[in-house]
Amino acid sequence: MQVAERGWVRPIITVYSRGLPDQTKKFEGFITAAFWIGLYHTEGEMESVKVRQPNESYDNDVANLGEFTSLMVQRQINFSVEFFSEPTPHQAIAGQQASGNPLAEEIPEEIEDADEVDFESQLTRIKDAYRSGLVNKKQYETKKGAILKKWKDKVEGKLET
Repeated sequence: MQVAERGWVRPIITVYSRGLPDQTKKFEGFITAAFWIGLYHTEGEMESVKVRQPNESYDNDVANLGEFTSLMVQRQINFSVEFFSEPTPHQAIAGQQASGNPLAEEIPEEIEDADEVDFESQLTRIKDAYRSGLVNKKQYETKKGAILKKWKDKVEGKLET
């Protein structure tokens, strides 16, 4: 089966709830996402919807996306649609060799002057990157742990002096 060999990528639909970031949900199917959107919208807790659609989609994917966005327009729900392409195996290997983490340059591993580092903004930045899909859960947890450890070490260092 050709779909299985290619590693078929599904759309990623993120439903943001108003004022309740812990209730943000991610789905890989339009029907399930539409159900939750209807639930949130009925309860008045709907903030917005973000759809990330792979560039290499099939005709029924495009038709489903069209119906889904039509529903969003009819219900006057804020939404955005982004298209992405999967990296080729060569690009993926090169990307892993480069840094392995898209935020590696933003959050330095070695902090020379810990007094000037804003740990809270770094945590916010990595959380936003995770929510937007720039980093996966494992990368998020690893980077968050590293930031929190450095912050803890800074606080403990000040307490000891």
